[in-house]
Amino acid sequence: MPLKFRMNNIVRTTQIPLELEHTPSFDLSDFIISSANEKAAALLNSWQSWPSHTVALIGPKASGKSHLAAGWAKENDAFIFTKNSKVSDLKPDCFIVCEDADSGVIEEQTMFHLYNWVKEIKGKLLLTARSHPTKWQVDLPDLRSRLATITVGEIKEPDDNLLIALLIKLFSDRQLQVNINVIHYIIPRIERSFLAVRLLVEELDELSLRNKRKITKALARDCLEVKK
Repeated sequence: MPLKFRMNNIVRTTQIPLELEHTPSFDLSDFIISSANEKAAALLNSWQSWPSHTVALIGPKASGKSHLAAGWAKENDAFIFTKNSKVSDLKPDCFIVCEDADSGVIEEQTMFHLYNWVKEIKGKLLLTARSHPTKWQVDLPDLRSRLATITVGEIKEPDDNLLIALLIKLFSDRQLQVNINVIHYIIPRIERSFLAVRLLVEELDELSLRNKRKITKALARDCLEVKK
């Protein structure tokens, strides 16, 4: 079943509309497609034609890897493989997601058996990580050789349009009404990264509540000046 994404259409109204949810939305319909992630999203959407049984979704922190992996897992009823999971629990033709595969949370021997077993049962394995599999700190030679064969889908740092869309989404997730002019003020002044956007929204929300001030250009400037 094809994954359904939200295309990157920049909001042109004066105010960002409120969302009913009080927590971040990880629905695929809220995953914003742009030039930074469209190839990675397309790769997950075409799992039937993967050149091998395993794909690694890589990208910087807060880039949407977990969001995309969660949507893929939901659409395919995937098994979420953690440090407490057993390879023997996996059924034929199943889908598996293993997050933060480069963090060492899964032991190398287990990862090696997982890779081999998924191939044996004709399953599909999605790994998420911050770096390319060939750069993971791995001591087991057989595992290193297998990681080198994995197809990679990369999420790159965001462009201006994606930064705008991310700010709008993150403010909406927190039920914050922010004038679009504030968004445009922030864009040329913020570090070009997903993490910087997320941290700025968190700080603006906290500062706004603490000082009982609306989120304005002046408040955004105060936050951005502190980061210099």
